[in-house]
Amino acid sequence: MKDYIKTGLVLMIYMVIAGFLVAFVYNAVTPAINNAEFNAKLKAIKTVLTDANTQKLLVEKIPQNEEELNKFIWQKNSDLLYKDEKSNKIYSPAFKFISGNKEIYVLTISGVGFGGDVTSVVSFVKENGKTSLNKIEVINYSQETPGLGANIAEDSVKERFYSIPYSGLKSGLKVDKDSGVKINANEKEKFSAQGIVITSDIMTGATITPRGVVSSINAAVKYLTEKGVM
Repeated sequence: MKDYIKTGLVLMIYMVIAGFLVAFVYNAVTPAINNAEFNAKLKAIKTVLTDANTQKLLVEKIPQNEEELNKFIWQKNSDLLYKDEKSNKIYSPAFKFISGNKEIYVLTISGVGFGGDVTSVVSFVKENGKTSLNKIEVINYSQETPGLGANIAEDSVKERFYSIPYSGLKSGLKVDKDSGVKINANEKEKFSAQGIVITSDIMTGATITPRGVVSSINAAVKYLTEKGVM
């Protein structure tokens, strides 16, 4: 009986020590991880605050840290601002920047890709009563297939989502494979105005991932409409 008690005490001591070690490591690395994630998000925000056509900043000054960024919070909740029946999500917080007669809304959104959620930071510009999609920056696509869905983060692909006007957004975005019309990639502007995002020529064999991104943008448009922006 004494041996059982001794063994139990030894195991308990080991478990307590192991618990302290795990807690120590967690507390040590968590700030670094959080800081890296924030810096990645801040970089994405800077990207989408650049005009897709002129490549000039949409605002006079880009926030350089969390304190500065928090001054532009527009909507905030514990975690999610919005989730729809297709599992598209809009994460808290959402930001609003004002520059002259322009209102710039920056949202972090996600849609369901081939392997899991594909997360993006997007910017919408409201000017003269019309809201358009300016830019999109994909920040998490780790579960998408390399060489296929993972190509969603390539600049040549992201650019297909740039500068989509009000008419296209209100029509409801769709990838060209779902449009039922013959597509010419050289007429991106024409099809963007109809809500058609051309990806089939540069993402051959990967329709699910861009479809998920399109769906998440549609959710963002619905959210902005509910908030009186659109």
